[in-house]
Amino acid sequence: AHDPSPEPSPPKFTHISSTTRERMVCKLAINGAGGRMGRRLLALAVADPDIELVQAVEYAAHPLQGKMVKDIEPEAQSEVKLTSQLEKGADVVIDFSSPDGTRVIAKRAEELGIALVIGTTAKDFAWRADIRKSSDKVPMIHAQNFSLGVNLMFKVAGQIAKALGDDFDMEIVEGHHNQKVDAPSGTAMGIAGGICDAVGKDIQKDLVYGREGQVGKRKRGEIGCHALRMGSEIGLHTVYYASNFERLEFTHRASSRDVFAAGAIKASKWINGKAAGYYEMTDVLGL
Repeated sequence: AHDPSPEPSPPKFTHISSTTRERMVCKLAINGAGGRMGRRLLALAVADPDIELVQAVEYAAHPLQGKMVKDIEPEAQSEVKLTSQLEKGADVVIDFSSPDGTRVIAKRAEELGIALVIGTTAKDFAWRADIRKSSDKVPMIHAQNFSLGVNLMFKVAGQIAKALGDDFDMEIVEGHHNQKVDAPSGTAMGIAGGICDAVGKDIQKDLVYGREGQVGKRKRGEIGCHALRMGSEIGLHTVYYASNFERLEFTHRASSRDVFAAGAIKASKWINGKAAGYYEMTDVLGL
């Protein structure tokens, strides 16, 4: 029989919009939380309404082990305590630690099904390939740098190199604070990778790291890579393109570590809920 009563009005909200999905809270763990970058990540994570800081991790013998986050970083008013192992409960873990620390956290994230955002760098191609294997089981971003400007530099440096060709000598110079332990920087290697990809060179064979002694004339097509360690420099990268008649300099300078921390947090929110696989920072930034 026909029901003469009027149909009820549709509810005001009948679906979850893409904007709402993007604003879903991401439960975040930070590995390397007691370091320079780790402390800035704590500060920005606690301040972000779309992030819930659930874990802060450091190696077992770290002098701050067991302390509350608010005692490690005054800008991060959280009572989460520093612990020595990643546990269940996080959606994503950001790692700024050491090559060995990254290896441990990647395996642990695999076991727990936690997405990985890795900012630890090293000029060790085998190590990077080994870490990447975790992306078979969980979503991963392993970035040489998390800033928008630097990721643009990776791309544009290659475009410039391709346009100029081997008539221009190319040299990459990076500068960082005097406490940085690896050289060249991951960012310098990212720039070199962008250039090599654009012009068909092999990053493992065509880079020259510094020069000393009777090295002979500069070989056509080689790419120089040099590291400066000085004071409190946060991050300075310049690519020189020089012919016999002119020179082009392409520079990026970071004025705050927060540019890297903010990028890593942006990446964490982006990768939360993604399928297992290896993603690039260019995916996050839409470049």
